[in-house]
Amino acid sequence: MAERTVLEPKNTHLNVSRNKNLPHNPGIRVGELVFLSGMVAVDPTNGKIRTGTVEEETRMVLSNMKHMLESAGTGMENAVKLTVNLSDRSGYDDMNRVYREFFGGNSPPACSVNVVELSFGLKIEIECLAAMPTTTGSVQ
Repeated sequence: MAERTVLEPKNTHLNVSRNKNLPHNPGIRVGELVFLSGMVAVDPTNGKIRTGTVEEETRMVLSNMKHMLESAGTGMENAVKLTVNLSDRSGYDDMNRVYREFFGGNSPPACSVNVVELSFGLKIEIECLAAMPTTTGSVQ
């Protein structure tokens, strides 16, 4: 079995799992794959959940995701699959506008979108599967 490593964000405010004493980790690396737990809008300056519009929450989640991936030694360019949970299907276009800011270009990651009930009045939660970079710096 491949070695399993718990990921820790460089910004400790973003380790919601530990800060809220939750029974999971923010991310796990197994071999050349990085699995990030579902991420919600957390203010990186204080670690508190911050609700807002779908666009605001999506931007914060993806910014924090970028930080988590970089803390793991990879980056957004190596994200291969995202699962997005929206609290309301009417936020789909707003989420996609921000998603394009982070994953523009010709090869965005695969993505599934679900409409679910989210806690604390949040509008979005995103989980991510990424690869570690190859010697050229991106997934081949």
